[in-house]
Amino acid sequence: MPADLRHPRRALVRSVEGAEDDPAGGARAIEARRVRAGDVVVGIAASGVTPFVRGALDRARKARAATVFFTCSPQARRAVRADVVINPVVGPEVVTGSTRMKAGTATKLVLNTLSTAAMVRLGKVYGNLMVDVQARNAKLRDRAERIVMAGAGVGRARARRLLGAAGGAAKTAILMYRAALTKTQARARLKACEGSLREALGEKGKTPGGDGDPPRRIAR
Repeated sequence: MPADLRHPRRALVRSVEGAEDDPAGGARAIEARRVRAGDVVVGIAASGVTPFVRGALDRARKARAATVFFTCSPQARRAVRADVVINPVVGPEVVTGSTRMKAGTATKLVLNTLSTAAMVRLGKVYGNLMVDVQARNAKLRDRAERIVMAGAGVGRARARRLLGAAGGAAKTAILMYRAALTKTQARARLKACEGSLREALGEKGKTPGGDGDPPRRIAR
């Protein structure tokens, strides 16, 4: 593996183009992260021909991980074996070969979709509320208060007190109020429900915003 890839932050400040030509490096990167069955590996190659990405996906498949291949090249969609292929067709770049333009923008949109869906599936979202927000500054503390206001149906002063009692955790605060639990009890129930507030509230299987649920809006 190229030395720069052993220290990934270097690639943020210095170009490391040659690393992409090393399929064995891609395989070693997967091994170093101990990828196994139950994991999902997403390989991104705008042109579809990057050896590093192909090597990584091949090794991930051997480890029985689920694989996703993202490319903006229609010709490459069948060239790489993966469980799922995502292939937005963006057409030729305005500046030939400059895949940071249309392909780069499409990549960001797709990765935003994947990461958001993953956070929803992990229980970090309740309805349209980001209930696992980490309130580490004034702006995020304000957001957490508004999330508790919407999720628990209380005013700001009550939301602030609930957050204080919940150690700043919006998800815990909402559950404490809605289920009349202590912080310890709320945390234990969330742990038993793998972090899903919806399940902890006995709403598993209901469609967010549906089944009679009122739409939840964050107060400004």
